[in-house]
Amino acid sequence: MALGKAGILGIEMGSGCLRLVCGDVSGSSLRIVDFAAEDVLIANAENVAQQLETLISRRDFRSIPAALTLSGPGVVHRLLEFPIMPLKELGVVVEREIRTFGGGDQKDVAFDWEVTEETVSRNLNQLQVLVAIAPRSQVDEARQLLDQCRLKLALITTVPVSLLRALKYIEGGEHGLRIFLYLDGQRGYLLGVKDGVWSFYREFSIMTSGGEVDAIVGEATREANRALLYFRQHFREGRAIEFLLGGEKGLEELKARLQREIKTEGVIAHPGRGLDLEPLKERAEIFRDLFSSFVIPLGLVAAAYVKTGINLVPKEAQTTVTRWPRMNVSFVRRPVSVMLILLVLIGFHLFLVRTGRSYERLLGERTALYGQWLPAIRAAQESRPLHESQKLLEQYLGSKAIGEPSWVDIFKTLSGLVPPGLVLHSLGVRKDKEDWFIVLKGEVVATDGYIAQVAFNRFYRGLKSSLHMEEIELLPLDISIVKVAPVGVSANLQGEGVKIKKTRVQFEVRGQVKGI
Repeated sequence: MALGKAGILGIEMGSGCLRLVCGDVSGSSLRIVDFAAEDVLIANAENVAQQLETLISRRDFRSIPAALTLSGPGVVHRLLEFPIMPLKELGVVVEREIRTFGGGDQKDVAFDWEVTEETVSRNLNQLQVLVAIAPRSQVDEARQLLDQCRLKLALITTVPVSLLRALKYIEGGEHGLRIFLYLDGQRGYLLGVKDGVWSFYREFSIMTSGGEVDAIVGEATREANRALLYFRQHFREGRAIEFLLGGEKGLEELKARLQREIKTEGVIAHPGRGLDLEPLKERAEIFRDLFSSFVIPLGLVAAAYVKTGINLVPKEAQTTVTRWPRMNVSFVRRPVSVMLILLVLIGFHLFLVRTGRSYERLLGERTALYGQWLPAIRAAQESRPLHESQKLLEQYLGSKAIGEPSWVDIFKTLSGLVPPGLVLHSLGVRKDKEDWFIVLKGEVVATDGYIAQVAFNRFYRGLKSSLHMEEIELLPLDISIVKVAPVGVSANLQGEGVKIKKTRVQFEVRGQVKGI
């Protein structure tokens, strides 16, 4: 199937012409993807099937679910009324009624029904049910035709049902009292509709071969007069009754005769607002001009999407039709819309680039910080076995065997641990019950970052291995670069900017001392 071909293929095999409409329904819009029309060369079933298969192949309509109509004297319709009941029970009652008024054996006929509306009659709510009956042989022939054309079968319905579905997409078709007249060669169809709901139906034909346009127009005028009288008798509301005309030939003549003989104006069918012809592009105007002759295949496309509509195809042979959501992207054809979309995409791209660079910079900073902390982490890992050995020794000797430390011992211990270049700025002491907590703050200044961290690590390992200190906690280091004047340089030269760079490591250590 070619790109863009989708939906349902409505096929009308009228007298002397094949008409096809390919489209799909989404929401309240019916989109026409393609259409085709071709005169029948030889009017017999075999040649019509071959011509249809050739047309479908040439227009690339293969593998699309198809819908078509049945017509003729064997196809009948009944409008029945029943009390309100569940649909399952209603189906059984409808089947019984069909057998009662001569529908025949179920093997000989195919039938289907739909609820058209709920009416109030004699203060009772009733369901109005439309029933369509057709010979099963016609249904089987239609299925064989579509199999020969290698098309999936979605719908087989009747001409008046197709006309009823098309009203929604005809300008003004669903509103008011409408009499829909459709002329198809030597056959005509008349459908009475009130606000889009089936009211009555008439089918007529002529037998002459010469001057058939005048003959079918005359027959249509007489049927229109009878339908007008019927409408006026049943609906005495003073509402205007309008005639809607469709077909290929004789519409202007029929419009003139209706005006002259019945004093009623006929309106030739035109596309309504719910019809989307944009996919046709330059062929849209051609379809508008030929719209009245494509009403039946158009109605078939619409009928295929009605789940509870009349479908004479057996349930097991039906192809499921799904409404797919459709996005309208026509706005991209406007230059302003394209520019706005491009600006939004460019802005979003710049935002992503900026965010990515920010995260890369943050990752680099975290990696550098981890590199600075790595010596302290290693020192802590090396001092952990010593601390565990100290705990084991205390457990073996007992707390009294080690002796109670004094302030002098603590200061001596700290002074022995301080390496050259390390300075203690402050010592804080806090007592909590029997435990003493100390806070040490200081710094190391050296010509090289490695030397500074080695000096600090020696001090930190000494604290961790001390028998007087427990629960040593090291707060994050602050490593920075400072500029200092060299030793022995005069003040004048210092003012002139003779300075060297050194690494300063500032630290804060917390610990616990017992027995003071």
